[in-house]
Amino acid sequence: MKKLTIMVAIVLFVFVLSACGSKGTNPHTLTYEIDNIHDVVISYDEEDITFFESPDDTLIIKEYMTDADSKYYAKVDMDHEYIHVSEGGKPLFGSFSRHIEVYLPEIYAGSLKVTSTNGNVDFSEVNLEVTSLRIDCSSGKVRIGNAYADTINLSSTSGTLDIVCLEGKEIDISTTSGEVVCDEISGNVTYVSTSGDIEIKSAAGEGSYKAENSGILDITYTDVEGDLYLYNKNDDIELTLPKDLSFRFEAVTKNGSVSTPFESVLSMKNDTVMGTVGDNPSIAVKIETKNGNIKVEQ
Repeated sequence: MKKLTIMVAIVLFVFVLSACGSKGTNPHTLTYEIDNIHDVVISYDEEDITFFESPDDTLIIKEYMTDADSKYYAKVDMDHEYIHVSEGGKPLFGSFSRHIEVYLPEIYAGSLKVTSTNGNVDFSEVNLEVTSLRIDCSSGKVRIGNAYADTINLSSTSGTLDIVCLEGKEIDISTTSGEVVCDEISGNVTYVSTSGDIEIKSAAGEGSYKAENSGILDITYTDVEGDLYLYNKNDDIELTLPKDLSFRFEAVTKNGSVSTPFESVLSMKNDTVMGTVGDNPSIAVKIETKNGNIKVEQ
């Protein structure tokens, strides 16, 4: 009896081990022609989503699941103009995980929207050039390599936005407590955060940056094409401007200091420091804090 029990246990162990080793190795694959499609939506919950360039002109979606039951397959809503892919069901009990690979054709130039609640979204392996790009992520990390779109919307609750190069006509970035790190950005930028930090190493264009409670604003502009406005309620602002830029300058702080390399052309009235830098300025730079320091460099 004892020997039988041991043998049964060994058989079960081998079965479970074999099953675990085979799960998730063969993905559930979806393939779609994309010639007339101009709207692609990919929406998952806790799953990581990684984008690659498609080997041909088809959109390919691969779902790797620890339990490849058909009832857990993605839900697809589509017609001749759009494809909306959202996560399928999940088992109520037991361990289950799923991650997604999306192979996007290089020719695709329509609208792309990606949402993930707790998963990571990774575009670092593709160069995106679409009409509009929207990425909404709650707590996961979003990685973007090179992306261009007329309109760009990025939002995160507490995750990180890690960006190499972002170019667009209108760029909206919003976070609650998430961090934004960007090597290069170009366009008309609107940034709003409750308490997250942002660092932009090289910006071109114009923009408005608001930290409504706290979070350091650290922005470097190498080319300014329009007005700049930076606001931080309870933290510091660091702004670097091109040395040859001519502009009207205004800095307001209630409980902080203002440091600039052009103090000789500034005057102070109450809590406001203002002046004109350079000849014939057509651009306005305004910086405001309640309880933070302002530092401007050129």
